[in-house]
Amino acid sequence: MATNLIKSLFCKCKESCYQLINLPEAPQKVAQGIALGVAFDFLPVPFISIPLSFLVAKLIRVHAVAATLTVLIFKPAVPLFFTLNIFVGKLLVGEAPSPITTDLAHGIPVLTKAILKIKALGFPFLVGSVIDALVASFLIYFAAVKFLEFRQKAAIKKNKKVGIVPANKTS
Repeated sequence: MATNLIKSLFCKCKESCYQLINLPEAPQKVAQGIALGVAFDFLPVPFISIPLSFLVAKLIRVHAVAATLTVLIFKPAVPLFFTLNIFVGKLLVGEAPSPITTDLAHGIPVLTKAILKIKALGFPFLVGSVIDALVASFLIYFAAVKFLEFRQKAAIKKNKKVGIVPANKTS
């Protein structure tokens, strides 16, 4: 049962990646959408990141489908991204002071302690998420532009060998 679910998710992810790299737009526009989608997966907007990425992509005129597909593709990696956000945030701004002193620790229920500790991660987490989103989106943008341009040039070469001429060019 679990292997079928994992296999199904992997196939859907593979199909989404194939759709993403074959979008019929300029490589720069698609890469901008991909970068925006990756950035949204680093930011702490877990339930609304998919529609929000689509709306922001439309607003700033990047490829909205690429942004939305990228958010969907990288959703399984969000826990890893959030862990990286905490690590980077703690590295940059230090550890936030815990609201639980050793005197109080004995009388507080475990769930309440956990919630207070997570709340203490707030500022380092937010700093880390912004930094990680910016760095990841820039790296992904440049890698995606190069990859998509390479695929576009390879497709043009292949079409020339086969004898297919693009509609806007004549031989």
